[in-house]
Amino acid sequence: MKIRHVLSIPLFVLVGATLPRPSSAAELAVFVSGARPGSEWGRGVGGSFTFTVLNLVGLELEGARQGGDVADSSMVSVSGRAFLAPTIGRLVPYGGVSVGAYRQKRGALDDWGTLEGAFLGAKLKLPLGVIVKAEYQRLVLPSAALIPMDARYYGGVGISF
Repeated sequence: MKIRHVLSIPLFVLVGATLPRPSSAAELAVFVSGARPGSEWGRGVGGSFTFTVLNLVGLELEGARQGGDVADSSMVSVSGRAFLAPTIGRLVPYGGVSVGAYRQKRGALDDWGTLEGAFLGAKLKLPLGVIVKAEYQRLVLPSAALIPMDARYYGGVGISF
């Protein structure tokens, strides 16, 4: 009886060692961005909080402020995003869809509305939980938006925990 217990310990350790390791499930990131059409938009900044399940499916909350090329113009947006992100070593390509709300200002004019989009990106996992990421977002705003925006692209850094 005792021999069975002794033999079960190495088996338990072997099974435990072969199970997938849980990775960091959450990350915080900041980014700088540009937008198209380029004649309308300047530089922007933003941030995101991401939660990933099983190293494959992610949910994200993103907030961004895109400065306009014309003085006193800008767009602030908040989006909820869902995506697939298969991990390939340190590289994580990802893509998904987003929905959200925005507020645009141009001088004294003010416009609120909804947006939707699709995005593709990649992030590189570095030691100590540091990530570097780049992304391209295709956006759909209402045709009545004060300032048209077709796409946003950005590069950023973050930390996973």
